[in-house]
Amino acid sequence: MRRIALTLILAAFAVCAHADNLQLTLVPASGDVGGTPGTAAGCGFTLTDTTSNYIVLNDSYFIGSPIYGSYLDYIASQFYVAGPAPESSAVIEPWNQSALLGVGEFDLYATDPLNSVTTGTIFVDYSLFSEDPNNPNFDPGSFVSSGTFSDSVKITATPEPSTWMLMLLPLVGVLLLAGRRQSDGIKAGFLFR
Repeated sequence: MRRIALTLILAAFAVCAHADNLQLTLVPASGDVGGTPGTAAGCGFTLTDTTSNYIVLNDSYFIGSPIYGSYLDYIASQFYVAGPAPESSAVIEPWNQSALLGVGEFDLYATDPLNSVTTGTIFVDYSLFSEDPNNPNFDPGSFVSSGTFSDSVKITATPEPSTWMLMLLPLVGVLLLAGRRQSDGIKAGFLFR
């Protein structure tokens, strides 16, 4: 029983010790993304590893509310590895929907109301290994620890410029018609004086 407790304490210490040397930042760094209803918005990332181990990104998931869309994980379908420094200590991956590169995408439902906002957190699970996972002789027993990165995101369903024009066109027409009636009334008033 003591051995198990000691192992858990050492594992927790290992995760805490690596936390300062591992960093995943969303791109855009603000976490604010948006798109028109029926399209997708997504995040890329920058991963920095200054430990003596190799980090492997496992998967990503989204938790938030209200839900105006669905989240699709890209990380599980790729094999992102970084470290140890200075060999390959950074991975920069912009969001690329067609190649499924980046953290993931948020598919906005076509029925989403305009200007609807979903706020939440993207989580990225990772594992640390003392050996290079790209090595053909990689030993899975070189596992060191695991952890999760998290970052806040805000997804906004914004109208297209053409939609704004369609929404503003009737208002402009009403204003022009009202202005014309007012000027016609002024002209008619001059005629009856």
